[in-house]
Amino acid sequence: MFKNYFTVALRNLKRNTTFSVINIAGLAFGLAVFLLIMEFVAGEWSANRFQKNYDTLYRLATTDKNNNTGYYIAPGFAPAITTKIPGVQAVVRVADGIGDGVLTATGANGNSSTQKNFRENNVLYVEGNFLEVFSFPLADGSTSLATPQTMAISENMAMKLFGTVQAAGRTVIMSNQFGNTPYTVKGVFKNMPQTSDIQAQVLLSIHTLENAANRDDNNWADPSTTESGFTNIYVQLGSNANAAAVAGGITNTMHRINSNTAEQNAYLQPFSNLHLGPDFSYPYQTYGSLKLVVLLLSVAVLILIIAWVNYINLSTVQSFTRAKETGVRKVLGASRWQLSFQYLSETAIITIVAALMAIVLVQLLQPVFNGFAGKELSLAMLNQGWFWLAGVGFIIVGAILAGGYVSFVLSGYSPITAIRGKIANSVKGIVLRKGLVVFQFSISIIFIIATLILYQQLEYMKTSNLGINLQHLLVIKGPTVSSENQAALNMAFKDKLAQTPFISKFSASNNVPGVGYNFSAAGITKLNPQKGDDKKNYFMFISDEHFFDTYAINFSQGHSFTANEAATGWSNAGKVIINEKAAAQLGFAHNENIVGKKILWGKEYEIAGVVKDYHHLSMHQPIEPVIYLPSVSFVYFTIQTDGSNMQAKISSLESMYKTYFPGNPFEYFFADDTYNAQFSAEQQLGNLCIAAAVLAICIACMGLLGLAAFTAKQRIKEIGIRKVLGASVFSITQLLSKDFLQLVGIAAVIAFPLAWWAMYTWLQDFAYRISISWWVFAIAGATALCIALLTVSFQAIKAALANPVNSLRSE
Repeated sequence: MFKNYFTVALRNLKRNTTFSVINIAGLAFGLAVFLLIMEFVAGEWSANRFQKNYDTLYRLATTDKNNNTGYYIAPGFAPAITTKIPGVQAVVRVADGIGDGVLTATGANGNSSTQKNFRENNVLYVEGNFLEVFSFPLADGSTSLATPQTMAISENMAMKLFGTVQAAGRTVIMSNQFGNTPYTVKGVFKNMPQTSDIQAQVLLSIHTLENAANRDDNNWADPSTTESGFTNIYVQLGSNANAAAVAGGITNTMHRINSNTAEQNAYLQPFSNLHLGPDFSYPYQTYGSLKLVVLLLSVAVLILIIAWVNYINLSTVQSFTRAKETGVRKVLGASRWQLSFQYLSETAIITIVAALMAIVLVQLLQPVFNGFAGKELSLAMLNQGWFWLAGVGFIIVGAILAGGYVSFVLSGYSPITAIRGKIANSVKGIVLRKGLVVFQFSISIIFIIATLILYQQLEYMKTSNLGINLQHLLVIKGPTVSSENQAALNMAFKDKLAQTPFISKFSASNNVPGVGYNFSAAGITKLNPQKGDDKKNYFMFISDEHFFDTYAINFSQGHSFTANEAATGWSNAGKVIINEKAAAQLGFAHNENIVGKKILWGKEYEIAGVVKDYHHLSMHQPIEPVIYLPSVSFVYFTIQTDGSNMQAKISSLESMYKTYFPGNPFEYFFADDTYNAQFSAEQQLGNLCIAAAVLAICIACMGLLGLAAFTAKQRIKEIGIRKVLGASVFSITQLLSKDFLQLVGIAAVIAFPLAWWAMYTWLQDFAYRISISWWVFAIAGATALCIALLTVSFQAIKAALANPVNSLRSE
């Protein structure tokens, strides 16, 4: 019996090739999009879950009375937390962003001819027990980094440095802000999975910094300090420990050790909430975005539902050709259940074929989607029990519901009416089919509006007056491998830049716009501060005297540093420059002449100038109060030149760089590219919205085409009579198109407020944002109407051009 069902189903699909192909293609594309997005969702959901201590690990955070949250904690509190707080099994300090530099390794026998060096920005200073608490398995060596000047490297780094993962016992020189320090490789860990929020190529023992000689006068980096917060502290609790009670004990310990933390309370953020928060209002920092995951999941589900809706519409169109078959089967004794199973068999075949095609489409589209997502995703990400239970179950239930409706309609025809070919079109059936079209186009219009607004915001962020020039600026990373006469070499290189004909301007700084600041500090006030001024935070930026001119940053008062002030250094020169936001936060009146006035930061500093506010970072965040400190600087060299013969210029600069800084890799980037990289998430989301909008409209138009064919066949005799009576092709096309355009109009009315609410909510994440314009909705509605008109007109014109004799001949 079952074999017969499937044999008949295959024959019917083959007989109605056009509808079968459209149905399969629509479902295949819908399933492909669903699978691609589910790869991303699965990757986000599975983040960090491979950690063996996933359920007992916490990240230490602090909050103050103003609900400001801090995640960088002074490392000196860690020993007391380990020994004084009941329930704590282990404490791990991790310092990121401070160890980046150049790794240098020689051949196995110290042969300098085989020396290799690489700049690495993914370096962590970690506790000795890091590899014991966190689950990053070893490929070679041991886990302990408790001994100073020991390190662990990834398999990738081991291959780059030594050409083998068997690197334990080898020596690597790490050149960073703490000098040139030799480290012994204790272990080689397997490459960290992309589902880990902790990422590193190099792990350095934080105990190395306990020796002042290994800090190169950077005493803020002393692991015993309780003043300078530069580490993330992870706490592993016992299985029966209470996180809230432990956090209370940590709070008391911090207050006892350092009275400056009196207004801070400790909080233990569960490691399980480190990537995705439990809800949208979660107040603590996460590495992933729950909003984005839910948004993408919603897009996937909506696209799949649109595909099923399309299947329903197209399948009901075929009910005319299947009516007599259904009637004959009923007369011969077929039950409604048997007829339903026959039609469900067809649905099953279509779904299976569509699923196979979807897998092929996923393989073809995977590289493009990975570019959107910025991750290396694959179908292997879905090899998880929860997906097969939820995802496959969702697909099966949806297919049964879609196929079940069609089978219910087709199997419900009266045998006599069906055999005569006079199928009654119920009001409920008409309303449902039209409602499905409205639903499809509502979603399509929402996608169009979302795409337009998203790209408006992106263009606004890219083209707004940033208050800074980023064009034609080439940035070279400064030397990290240093020598005894490094300061002289730095100055000599800058003198060489000044003499180079194709360089019109240049500067040196310890950071650059679009990347960040150098550090932040509180306790900075006017000489006559108000209560609480010392609690306000400022971002500090270190640069030479040419920085403001090179980046075209304008002064509202005063001037840049002098060459002598930069050479003397901010600690000795006693001069600073502030931006307007900092001036206001310090308490100076608007337009007050403050050049020459002093601020207090341990000692007095004189204000040399005030620069106009500019967007140092993206428009996601407001302009911060910034204080600029003078220095000769050599972390970044920014060069202004025109765009001609750029490759030759870069080659010339590389030659100069290697002359002055041997042993340092030559690396560069363009200032505008780095700045615009901050908008990559919006760019990727915009590309996804475009893809979703195009796909949703295409599938919706398939359904509309099917409904138009359904209507045209229903009114074929009316069309024939109208033609005989002299009706034009245009008037008949208008007659058939009018109802469908009304459906699209209703869809627009539904979509507009939903789209406005969704995009208004999304825009609130930006400190600087566009206003939503009325014309966006007009364009979206007009686009949907035009596409619908073209789709319906095709079928309407075809019906209008048909020979009326064929439609009016006897049955």
